[in-house]
Amino acid sequence: ITPEMLPLIELAQGEIDRIIATVPGGVGNIQDIYGLSPLQDGILFHHLLATKGDPYLLVSQMAFADRGVLERYLAAVQRVVDRHDILRTSFVWEGLSRPAQVVWRHASLEVSEVELDGSDGPGAAQLKDRFDPRQHRIELGRAPLLRFVIAREPGS
Repeated sequence: ITPEMLPLIELAQGEIDRIIATVPGGVGNIQDIYGLSPLQDGILFHHLLATKGDPYLLVSQMAFADRGVLERYLAAVQRVVDRHDILRTSFVWEGLSRPAQVVWRHASLEVSEVELDGSDGPGAAQLKDRFDPRQHRIELGRAPLLRFVIAREPGS
């Protein structure tokens, strides 16, 4: 990727190389690079201004009847991510003259699993405390900007 190939953002070759280094799979996994919209620029400003937590982090809890339904749900979300560029977009600003958004060709959902403690109260309350958006930050440098945590309660 060279500066001439990016008509929507002005970057030096060194900056492009820095962006490429942030994407798993390197240049082969980059579909496009362009500047931020004014709204995105404002959101990035607020993200960087917040020293703890993240004003744009939203947390949702869902319950599934069984593991099969959960797996089908996650597969459907992955298909949506695969289909829509904006969901495969990360943001890079460190070491650049201006922030850039980078559309990845492939971005896998991040799914982790936790075991809840049966003696610490209801599972929903434990999750709310553990993943309080006032304590966590969005990792803007990794697409998609969605993270999933599968929580298991003892005996379920």
